[in-house]
Amino acid sequence: MLKDSGRCFACGKDNPQGLKLEVRKTPDGVELDYILPEHFAGWQGIVHGGIVATILDELLAYACNQSDRSMMTAEMSVRYRRPVRTGEPIHGIGRITEDKGRLVLAEARLLDASGQLLAEATGKLMLAK
Repeated sequence: MLKDSGRCFACGKDNPQGLKLEVRKTPDGVELDYILPEHFAGWQGIVHGGIVATILDELLAYACNQSDRSMMTAEMSVRYRRPVRTGEPIHGIGRITEDKGRLVLAEARLLDASGQLLAEATGKLMLAK
């Protein structure tokens, strides 16, 4: 099992520069609600694409780590649909699409407050040794 140090950039509560995402379990996978501050911008008022990808990756990982297994991303594909704006609420969801044991396929999406798709990802996660 992988050990949580609390310093993860995405979800670590002990990382003062991190996102401190709070991902919740749902019957179908996981979800989160978040507002990204301006200091995560690339262009003015628009969240940097790497931060968007980080949030999607975190949703993929949390969706796959709901069992006693430790999974980590082996491959991820991101599609940016609309700009993710700083200071505006987003809703993220993640779920497993196929479980092959040592390899798990998952998907994640980020939506704005009106439900419009902002970005999405598919990923392959592998069992960590």
